[in-house]
Amino acid sequence: VIRDLKFYSVLPAMLASSFIITGIVINQTFIIESKDWGKFAIAKSFMIYSILTVITLFLSGYLVDKFTSRKIFPFLNVPLLLSVIILAIFDHPYSAFIFMGFMGISNGLTNVLISSFWAEIYGVNYLGSIKALTGSLMVFSTALATAVFGILIDLGYSIENIAFLCAVYTVISIFIAII
Repeated sequence: VIRDLKFYSVLPAMLASSFIITGIVINQTFIIESKDWGKFAIAKSFMIYSILTVITLFLSGYLVDKFTSRKIFPFLNVPLLLSVIILAIFDHPYSAFIFMGFMGISNGLTNVLISSFWAEIYGVNYLGSIKALTGSLMVFSTALATAVFGILIDLGYSIENIAFLCAVYTVISIFIAII
């Protein structure tokens, strides 16, 4: 797997969700202060995040069975892209519910698609090793997110700038996955 170019072309899309969602959740205080949303705006919107994650888990299972993971994978980060665009553009407190909802959809898609995608691409003989490697990379991306977001905040980047950078990364990951 680590010698296959396909694996590296899939990594940016696969890691985008864990990286961006962790960066946002860890820095929610910075976000609500920047947006002037009120103390618990993101905490309240976790209910929408959770509900849409669960609904998407069920729906994406159906979609994978009907269309295959390979066909759905290029669209994996579209909800994540919508989420960071909403975060970058809108300041209304209710936009927290919308952007967290799209992140929940992205989370649900990622949880189902990644496992089935590896099985479709590489078969099931080495699935445990592949999942261990990708799981480690996802954990690393969450740790990296806390550092990168923190550095950007310390350098004076606004949440809108950070969300824009996340959108650029997500667009690139979608483009690579389509290719």
